[in-house]
Amino acid sequence: MARSARDSRIESRTARAKLISRKSPYRVRLEPGQALGYYKPTGGAGSWIAFLNPGKEDEGGVGWKQKAVGTADDFIEPDGAAVLSYAQAQAKAREWFSLCADDAARALSGMPVPKGPYTVDSALDDYMEDAKRRGMKGLEQTRCAINAHLRPELGPLEVAKLSRERIEGWLKKLAESPKRKRQPNPATKSHKKKAAEDEPKPVKPALPMTEDEKRARKDSANRVLTVLKAALNHALDRGRVKHGEAWKAVKPYRGTTSARLRFLTPEEQVRLVNVCPPDFRRLVMAALHTGARYGELGGLRVRDFNPGAGTLWIEPRKTEKGRHVVLTDEGQAFFAGLTAGAEAEALMLTREGIKRRGRKGMAGAEGWAGNDQKWLMEDARKAAGLGALSFHELRHTYASGLVNKGVPLAFVAELLGHTDIRMVSKHYGHLAPNALADAVRTLAPKLGLGDAPKVAGLKIAGA
Repeated sequence: MARSARDSRIESRTARAKLISRKSPYRVRLEPGQALGYYKPTGGAGSWIAFLNPGKEDEGGVGWKQKAVGTADDFIEPDGAAVLSYAQAQAKAREWFSLCADDAARALSGMPVPKGPYTVDSALDDYMEDAKRRGMKGLEQTRCAINAHLRPELGPLEVAKLSRERIEGWLKKLAESPKRKRQPNPATKSHKKKAAEDEPKPVKPALPMTEDEKRARKDSANRVLTVLKAALNHALDRGRVKHGEAWKAVKPYRGTTSARLRFLTPEEQVRLVNVCPPDFRRLVMAALHTGARYGELGGLRVRDFNPGAGTLWIEPRKTEKGRHVVLTDEGQAFFAGLTAGAEAEALMLTREGIKRRGRKGMAGAEGWAGNDQKWLMEDARKAAGLGALSFHELRHTYASGLVNKGVPLAFVAELLGHTDIRMVSKHYGHLAPNALADAVRTLAPKLGLGDAPKVAGLKIAGA
């Protein structure tokens, strides 16, 4: 920590009271190119001013920047925020000097330099820029969460003035708000091409009422809080702000990570597959045999199936590395039929009767594009008499089936492409105890130790 500079003219109330009022502040040099000034008005309390000019030693030289850092404690006790003592004014001035140095470094590296106070918006921008540089997973989802939940409420606020109460109030409001419904893109048309006037008006989202709905909203709020803390901690680490007590003290909701219970039984899987149109049926079956994500399935090519090893190669997409999925005999037969006679580079799963320009997220003109599956899944699950169901829940169905059969969680995590078992344990760990008990009773060796018990239970007459 830098030593406090001494100046008998301005370091005490008594000394400052003897000064005459003048236009130019009384200055004390802190470091080369850095100074603290005290402005003496004709009446009332004086004010502290920080002066900075990295390339100038001469106080009268051109190019000096200045910033008011607070009111002097000429008449009232200092509070460390608005009213500052001599030592506190030096500390505030040094904070500003540090931020200016960071801005200079950012300018040299070609990064944008924030104008004015450092706000939550600025912290989020810096965090996303760094996340993009690091190749962070789920970047687009994080961007959507920031734009929907953080910028509108907290974005304009200065980070230095954030309080624990303000953040907790925002978190509570978010947890008690209705679930957001995604709005269709007005530039695109529904696959059914229904006239807008024939469709019912959208219903306003309802507040969470059931315990499961409340738990889900709190879980969503916790995830957004994690993004906010990550952005603010990044700002703290880079020296953009000096203290992080406000957000570090905010605790997430507890008991929100209950296990996911929704997965299809074998009978429901058959019903779903039977009602799907042929191209979508192949996509659904591929998901049930592999647990792959929708985007991963859309990028599969014929060469990815290895009939000799009975595996399917999943190219790296959301995860940092690809993986080999071991197929059952039924899965091997399915993919063998799907790839028979096809060229190695051909897409494995395509849409029938549709050709369009390739766009982001599509592996080819005949491939599956983002959100193609949503309407088809909705129609199929209604025709099959199933409740609410998303395509991603086919992945959960695959994983739940493995856990129910006693496959170790570490193996399930590897097949799903997770780097560890945390996510698998969170969603499917509740299934493991039953699978473990069944595996022990079925697979554990029969030791044949000891004699048969010589005591038999009493038989109750008439029982």
